[in-house]
Amino acid sequence: MSKSQLNAFMVKVDGDAALKARVDAATSVDAVVAIALEQGHVFSPASWTRSQRV
Repeated sequence: MSKSQLNAFMVKVDGDAALKARVDAATSVDAVVAIALEQGHVFSPASWTRSQRV
C-alpha cells in the first residue's frame, strides 16, 4: 500500500503549486512524510527516499 500512497501523493504534488512549494521547502524526509500525512497519504521515509533516487 505504501507505493500506491506515495504515487498518489506525487500526483497530487504535481497538480498543486502550493503543495509542491511546501514539499520543495521541506528540510527533511520526515517533514515531507508529515506533509503527506496531512494530505491523507501514508508512506515511509524510506519509500520517499527511494522514489527520489530515480
